[in-house]
Amino acid sequence: MRKSMYSAKLLVFFCAASTFAAEFYVSPDGSDANPGTKDKPFGTLSRARDAVRQARKIVSEPVTVYLRGGSYYLSETLVFTPQDSGTQNAPIVYTAYKSDKPVISGGIELDLKWQPYKDGIFKAKVARIKGAKLSFDQLFINGKRQIRARYPDYDMSDPGKSGYIHAAGTISDDARDPKPGANDDMTFSGAAARGIAFDPKTFTRKKWARPNEAIIHIFQRYYWGNLQWRIKDVDWGKHFIWFGEGGWQMGGKYTTVASAVDAKSRFYIENVFEELDTPGEWYLDKADGILYYMPTKGVNIKTALVEVPVLQQVVRFVGTQDEPVHHITLAGLRIAHTASTFLEQYSIPSLSDWAIHRGGSVFFEGARHCTIKNCWFDAVGGNAVFMNNYNRDNVVTGCKFTETGDSAILFVGSLELTNGTRRSFPYECQATNNLIHDCGVFGKQIAGVYISRAKRITVAHNLIYNMPRAGICIGDGTWGGHVIEYNHVHDTCRETGDHGPFNAWGRDKYWCLTQSHGAYTKDRSHDAGNVLVDAMEPVIIRNNFFEETSGWGIDLDDGASNYEIYNNLCVGVSMKLREGAYRTIYNNIWANSVGAVAFHLGYEDNHDRYFRNITVTKGASIYAVIAPPAKGPWLKEVDYNCFYSGKGNEFRARVAPRGEKGRGDKRNYSLKEWRQLGFDQHSVFADPMFVDPENNDYRVKPESPALKLGFKNFPMDQFGLLPSFSKKWRN
Repeated sequence: MRKSMYSAKLLVFFCAASTFAAEFYVSPDGSDANPGTKDKPFGTLSRARDAVRQARKIVSEPVTVYLRGGSYYLSETLVFTPQDSGTQNAPIVYTAYKSDKPVISGGIELDLKWQPYKDGIFKAKVARIKGAKLSFDQLFINGKRQIRARYPDYDMSDPGKSGYIHAAGTISDDARDPKPGANDDMTFSGAAARGIAFDPKTFTRKKWARPNEAIIHIFQRYYWGNLQWRIKDVDWGKHFIWFGEGGWQMGGKYTTVASAVDAKSRFYIENVFEELDTPGEWYLDKADGILYYMPTKGVNIKTALVEVPVLQQVVRFVGTQDEPVHHITLAGLRIAHTASTFLEQYSIPSLSDWAIHRGGSVFFEGARHCTIKNCWFDAVGGNAVFMNNYNRDNVVTGCKFTETGDSAILFVGSLELTNGTRRSFPYECQATNNLIHDCGVFGKQIAGVYISRAKRITVAHNLIYNMPRAGICIGDGTWGGHVIEYNHVHDTCRETGDHGPFNAWGRDKYWCLTQSHGAYTKDRSHDAGNVLVDAMEPVIIRNNFFEETSGWGIDLDDGASNYEIYNNLCVGVSMKLREGAYRTIYNNIWANSVGAVAFHLGYEDNHDRYFRNITVTKGASIYAVIAPPAKGPWLKEVDYNCFYSGKGNEFRARVAPRGEKGRGDKRNYSLKEWRQLGFDQHSVFADPMFVDPENNDYRVKPESPALKLGFKNFPMDQFGLLPSFSKKWRN
């Protein structure tokens, strides 16, 4: 009866609206008892969603839900299912009203009565959160994430280095664990660390009453990323820190080294009450329900807005391949206050070193033609946007991502769920015109945009910077067809080693671990196999601006195959090809690169072509070759290139062939000797004559020798964000 009355009211409303599109309004000050009009808005998003669901049964017009400004604290995740879908001609849009700035919050606002504690610290009793267990892992004061009490103190003056101390070593397998439990059946052979030793000279002098509440954040031994464990115990006498649950935040299907830590590893430990000694730090005493906080300068703790996360996800689009949710848009919203996920379940989607949590503050699975537009993902606790398994034609555009706990945008499928008619992967989705910076607050092996087990993903016109690891990463060769274009990426790998603005893996069916990571011997070389079984379509990397001071601008790592790379500008860095096949690299500029263009561990008969590129290196070498193929040409073609060195007026190629002792034994080839190998027969060693490199105009002048070799100038003013990027989120 109630549904019938409600439908009748909607019918009257829509008849009054005549031919105009349907509209609903929602406001934090509204009421779900209201009709959802501009003057009498709904009070919750779930009520607005239900109203749209009913409206779609009556009318086939577009429906817009306008969100007025203010914070919408969700008590549960807002879920869109197939019955909430629109159509191509009648989409459903949830958008900010005019210039309003609504906040979709996965947290709650705390109403606290602060009292002085001691040494500048305040305390307040925290009520139970709607009957839930009292627990939160982040604290926001006046919209800014604060620091959970830790040792050493937080310090980002030198990212990844300051604010950490080094381990003194690892705990040997025969060390006796005083508290049996997690990891008892594991050894420290790389599968999982049991713990570390600490140096009492650099470690805290304070004794912790509750060490089992603490969490250690520690870098993997080669700094590919970091790992987290709950601490089981601290042996102050032996200087041991015993690990409990954790250590799964990096991949390791083919090797145990991904989760290994040692004396090279830097770490910090958080959630320790005794370490609350710096402005901005906080600690929650769960047992007594008391929040402790030391305010930063200028914060009036009596009037400050205090918010804490409750939900890990605020919005879920959940359908199936047969019945997807479709044609829904979220626009102009700030997404904030979601809980961290670094101790939740992780999966390893491919053979790369990356592990991921399949979750995000906005999560898609079984969705088509859905869009996230002009939204700001502000300090969410884990991944921001995650498209998991079956997704088609979804778009993330015009959004800003800052201080995310992990990666910003992810497109990840499942190879084991893709056979027959099952298509459990993202396909023809887009990440375009997004501002992504200062991400990876908790996880360090992360990316601005991450792609794995997906097909035909477009990543275009994004500005990505200040990242702990990669700007853009493709985790495997399945199934290719991606387009990476017009992105501006800089200041990546600030806290880790290796990689850079763009990184790709190709550890697929025909990848050879022995050739990739085995000892260099003369007979340990073979062809690439049928790599196109996985890398079905070429990945296009074009018209990007990548700038760094070290590492690689474009890093095609282990086995990455079937790439077409052209019209890219890399300043300060160059390119690396490891073992792989069917890579065509032409008309690119590597300017003032620290490292040489690198060809490593090549497959025989690899079909790689490298031509009409410009290289200006700060180093002494133009090329660096490690363990080239034992038989046949090292590459199918290397020619018509213009190269120039900042050190000496001569060409040099540095080669470490197979059969020599590691990478230390190298031979330097002159241009004449290099040509005797069949390479660069028509190339020239000469100044390419850039137009205005001081202002990033690396076009070459009409008299440039590069033009005579077939090089073609390409635009230098189309990288990064488009003019249409929302002014709302620029600052």
